[in-house]
Amino acid sequence: MIRTLLAVTLAASMAAYAQSDDDAPIPYGDGEDSATETLKPKKAKKKRRAEEIREEDQEEKDGEETLASVDDPNIGIGGDIFMGVALLDSPRSGVDARYFFGLRFTWEFGRLIPDEYLREMFFMDVAWTYAASKEGTNQVNVDTHLHNFTLAPAFAIPFGNGSPVAIYGQLGLGFDYSYSVTKIDTQTVTLGGTKFLFQYGIGLRGRPAIVGDGSVRLQFRIEVTRFIRGYMHDMYFGGGLGLIF
Repeated sequence: MIRTLLAVTLAASMAAYAQSDDDAPIPYGDGEDSATETLKPKKAKKKRRAEEIREEDQEEKDGEETLASVDDPNIGIGGDIFMGVALLDSPRSGVDARYFFGLRFTWEFGRLIPDEYLREMFFMDVAWTYAASKEGTNQVNVDTHLHNFTLAPAFAIPFGNGSPVAIYGQLGLGFDYSYSVTKIDTQTVTLGGTKFLFQYGIGLRGRPAIVGDGSVRLQFRIEVTRFIRGYMHDMYFGGGLGLIF
């Protein structure tokens, strides 16, 4: 009887053990694989965040460059009065030194460029220059009047970033209207005409602000300009003073 009871008890225990093994949960793997799977989403999230930060920085930089032209209080339009000494080419005496003066309208078209440095490098002048020459004696003389009209773009290089002073080179085209009055005793003869004009030169240009926000600037220049009118070559040494708004 006792032997039979022990056998039944042993059989029941073995059946319960086998059933507990079948109901055991399926393992997910070792600890290293689980940690790797957990870190992957974190790395992807950090990578996306880094890309978002780079995109935000680039957008901010592009916005600053674009707003450089919007925030500038100076629109780059103005003019000046200039004068100096003209060495006029004369077929009779070689060089005829005369006083000259003129008016000049300036447009800083480089301000259309968003880049903060390049916008300071380009401008254009529309100018009128007048000089007169007189040769001969009291009885016989020739009085010549020269009017030069030119359109001349220029390329300037500032002395450092943000400097109001720059050196520039300039090329221009236009025409010369001149007329001469020839006097012989009491008789006078007037002749006039126009010629194609080519201009080139170099100079020093300053634009210091005279109000706090920079919306009004003083413009001054020291320059050497050469005009070619036909076979005549004239050289002008002068300076100008005006305003840029």
